[in-house]
Amino acid sequence: MFNLNLIEPHPQRVLEAFRRGEFDPLEIIGQADEKEFFELCFQEKILATLAKEMPTARKKEEVPPWFVLAANLSLKLHLENSVRAFERVIRCGGLLGALPPEVASKHLDPQTKEMRLECPGFNDKNHYQRSTPCDQDTLRKFTKDVPAPHWMDWFNGPGQRVFQAYGFFDPAGIFVGDGSYLFVPDNPADEGSVVMWFDEHNHPVEYDKLTAEQRKKAHRERCYKWVSLLHRRGDCYVYAALAVVPGNDHECPVLYQLVEQFIKAVGKGVMKRLIVDRGLIDGKNISRCKQEWGIDVLLPMKRNMNIWEDAWALGKQCPWQPLRPAASATQVRPVIALK
Repeated sequence: MFNLNLIEPHPQRVLEAFRRGEFDPLEIIGQADEKEFFELCFQEKILATLAKEMPTARKKEEVPPWFVLAANLSLKLHLENSVRAFERVIRCGGLLGALPPEVASKHLDPQTKEMRLECPGFNDKNHYQRSTPCDQDTLRKFTKDVPAPHWMDWFNGPGQRVFQAYGFFDPAGIFVGDGSYLFVPDNPADEGSVVMWFDEHNHPVEYDKLTAEQRKKAHRERCYKWVSLLHRRGDCYVYAALAVVPGNDHECPVLYQLVEQFIKAVGKGVMKRLIVDRGLIDGKNISRCKQEWGIDVLLPMKRNMNIWEDAWALGKQCPWQPLRPAASATQVRPVIALK
């Protein structure tokens, strides 16, 4: 037996349900907004440029990489992580309306008043009318057959160079280094994942050192560690670089490796300030950021840090004053600003 769902447009009933708070999670992007987004991408040819160096395991590309990239972007815009939602998203979203008519078209039939989808596709092998430009399984195989490190290398190298060429990075050059845990189902087949103990705030702990009361609140999770470089662009933050590593790897060396790769990809001067927390303090790498790449590394100052005690003691000894530039830029010394 098949499950049959009948959908009928009824705007007034929908509005009444909204007023009563009866609704499922909403789409964050409208059809017109998505269409405008992809039209601009096609106009600027940014998807085709990104796809030139996109990794692939296909010996014969019947579906062009730029469409695979567009389809995955459409899924993400609709907060979908599975390609199984592709057929629904492509029908309801704005990507079809932005595609060239020889690839796909979506229009209202003047006689039947029904929305018609016409998708010739990318090859001549189809002997029936398609409702999507390609099958969802094609998208799944295209992405799954490429190892995850290859996707990260593409984003952290060629992708960054394309973004720089299109003026993506803000001139202020503010970046944030961050590391967090990604919890996944307890499946040993998840390559590179590890099982760790966490407290009630999802902070990693050593189970053997916990008290009996603390052990009641602890829980085991299979996880990865997500290390990223966030870039402040206007009033929002976007990912400029990322790495997914085993959960028990320390994020400090991974982050500064991302910084080095970023500088190699886009050059000096793009990243001007890097904000990190205490877990990413590394004197050698912080000095290297300043001396070799001209990056100011900023750390939040807390009461239990020695630098806070030094600043507080100096503040009592002399009045606050503006920080003057160092006479020589070749030698880097720790300076505390008093004001």
